Amino acid sequence: MLSNRKHLAMGIFMAQSILVAPAVQAQLEEIIVTAERREASLQDTSIAITAFSEDTLRELGVSNYLDLGDFAPNVMMHEMPGKAGGAISIRGFKNAETISTFEPKVGLYLDGVILAKGAGSVFDILDLERVEILRGPQGTLYGRNTAGGAVNFITKKPDYEIGGSLSTTLGNYDQRDIKATLNLPLVADTLALKATVASLTRDGFWKNTLHSETLGDKDRKVAHIQLLWEPADNLSLLYSYDRTDIDDGMYPLAPVAFRDTSPAYPLIKDSIQDGGRSTRDLNLAGTYMNADIDGHSLTVDWAINDNLSLVSVTALRAFDVDNIQDSDHLPITLLDNYSRDKVETLTQEIRLVGNSMDERLNYVIGGFYMDEDLQDVVTALTLGSGMQLLTNVTAQNDIWALFGEATYDITEKLDFTFGLRYTEEDKSMTRVNTTVMPTGVSIPLQLPDASRTFTDVSGTVGLSYNWTPDVMTYFKVSKGYVSGGFNPRSPNNEPATFLKGYDEETLINYEIGWKATLLDNRLRLNGAIFHIDYSDLQVNQLTPGGQNNIDNAGDATMRGLELEVAAWLTDNIEIGGSYGYLDPEYKSYIDAGGIDLSNNHFAHAPDNTFNAYARFIVPNFQGVGDLTFRVDYAWVDDHYLLTANDAGLIDGNQSPSYDFVNAR
Repeated sequence: MLSNRKHLAMGIFMAQSILVAPAVQAQLEEIIVTAERREASLQDTSIAITAFSEDTLRELGVSNYLDLGDFAPNVMMHEMPGKAGGAISIRGFKNAETISTFEPKVGLYLDGVILAKGAGSVFDILDLERVEILRGPQGTLYGRNTAGGAVNFITKKPDYEIGGSLSTTLGNYDQRDIKATLNLPLVADTLALKATVASLTRDGFWKNTLHSETLGDKDRKVAHIQLLWEPADNLSLLYSYDRTDIDDGMYPLAPVAFRDTSPAYPLIKDSIQDGGRSTRDLNLAGTYMNADIDGHSLTVDWAINDNLSLVSVTALRAFDVDNIQDSDHLPITLLDNYSRDKVETLTQEIRLVGNSMDERLNYVIGGFYMDEDLQDVVTALTLGSGMQLLTNVTAQNDIWALFGEATYDITEKLDFTFGLRYTEEDKSMTRVNTTVMPTGVSIPLQLPDASRTFTDVSGTVGLSYNWTPDVMTYFKVSKGYVSGGFNPRSPNNEPATFLKGYDEETLINYEIGWKATLLDNRLRLNGAIFHIDYSDLQVNQLTPGGQNNIDNAGDATMRGLELEVAAWLTDNIEIGGSYGYLDPEYKSYIDAGGIDLSNNHFAHAPDNTFNAYARFIVPNFQGVGDLTFRVDYAWVDDHYLLTANDAGLIDGNQSPSYDFVNAR
């Protein structure tokens, strides 16, 4: 099934102008990133990165981080219906856990704190200083479940000047967004507070003809509070709290693909939308999605001396999301699915960041621990007769890791990087299936408890060469790792299938990249070519009974290319864009139904992605500030939505190519 949200969001925005700070210089903006756990220029970092500064985020007019997927090569992002989270694909690795006990393949980090699951990770952009999209495995410094890459969200910190802002956005579908920020110095140069709050509402895109109401509504209340304490020149403590309350209407889902061999196919085939394009009028008995997301973190940064710092990041995060989906598409309650996901994570990371040998050696050494408690409750079926089939799953994950990475300047131009990370995970899961009869009598069936331990050693080794101070190339080999686990909804209550679970996924990434800043910082050319070899690739597939299960697909390969360019044509006109190419293939894969899917294409991995932009600046417009006009264009190639490609499925399994234009 496929939500129409993405396509509906891809219209042409109403043109408007943006006033920004005066004195625009015809040079490209330098962005400082922390992708390697220390500050460095984007152009000096040997990682394929797309970074968005505060000014760029404001110009793009994005309200949610998922909107950024259209502006980076080989990246796709959209919201997961009913999960209050994001489905992110980087280089063909899709981060979309339909069940909270599944593991992501792309890491999400908010001010250095891992958002352990894609579900419950959605948040709206309120006061961000920077966003970094790292492509390729980041197993050494970021750890497990970053096989595709990582996304860093860095918020603006409190400072010692009184300030604030208030903004309102009005739009079609009765959109009303109000955001306010207040910064207060409490003790001069020692203690400061910053608070950001927002109310974000919008009517849905679809009409429910049964209740004469819309579906896909948005109603969110967001708060982010930070307290900065700097008791000494070499010591800072930052406490952060964020909360998001979501009371959205459920995104309506319409069937877009169905196995024609299923006995249910004759009953449902007439409701399948042609090519996956559902209408805006639906006849549903009622759906909803509610979520509460909380996060606490404490970051301590102690500069022990001029060459060594100790960083500690402690965090507690929790989310609770529940929803009802109408699966029968009828005006009566016949087949409704209810699900609830609860996840609590406690994480602790300690890092030593330093340099020695006259700064020829830069290093990061650290340790990481995470305690994760999960609960997944779902009604597999709710019949009009009143009978319910319930699945209640609880899981406990304990993870710890030790890691280190160092870069040594062999010469003034040649650098060598080496890193290793050891990870150990203890996972356990309990599953109880209960049949609730119309009389209220419950018949529980508990499967044997499942437990496994996973260990991994990931690492990276690479060379970078600075041909000039502005031109650099690099070569690296890195290993990625995605944790194994269990299928909480294994079909037919089979204990053996549940206990077996699935194995960890590993991959080796070979990459050559370059970064060049030319013509007195008026032209930037970045790119990367990569080849990936997978072992025990994890794929999310539908079982014959309709459950989502993870299976190991065997071996696979991926080849790809990424290009990014930005240039000032004149002192008033800047252009840029990016291009991504992917060529993935399963080398050996027999699915659970015995179908040979070898040589199939990856799901959610379009061969080509492209975007371009143009900016025109009128300096010092009427003495107020620079007036900036911006146009963005993006195009995504057609791609498959399911691992099976077209085996026994109608054409709804394939998303056609699409493009869109934004103008501001």
